[in-house]
Amino acid sequence: MVEASGLTVDGGDGWIHVDPRTLATPYPGVYAIGDCADAPVPRAGVFAENAARTVAAHIAAQLHRTPAPGKYLGQGSCYIEFGDGLVGKVDADFLSGPKPAAPFVTPSAELATEKAEFAATRVRRWFTGP
Repeated sequence: MVEASGLTVDGGDGWIHVDPRTLATPYPGVYAIGDCADAPVPRAGVFAENAARTVAAHIAAQLHRTPAPGKYLGQGSCYIEFGDGLVGKVDADFLSGPKPAAPFVTPSAELATEKAEFAATRVRRWFTGP
């Protein structure tokens, strides 16, 4: 369906071509985020979540005729389970510097707690009422 719409023209390998800083497509008022966009970031939920915030802010600015908000930075953290209650983390930043950076944070029990809270905040936000 996406290919048939023409949105993948100029996109890499069948992805929807977007401006990596705004996630806007070449079509006015049309944006793409997550697994379908050719932004140079991983196809992981944390990046799509941050992209959605950027797009929502840009749409709101257009509707209210206010200046465009900040640009998409392509930042996100990915947790890695090591067993025995240890979790490591990669804090990735793909677009705000001259080149991508993704330092690895050594596994610890503290990061296991942080990962659990990260998951709990998503469950509360997505599956419970205000």
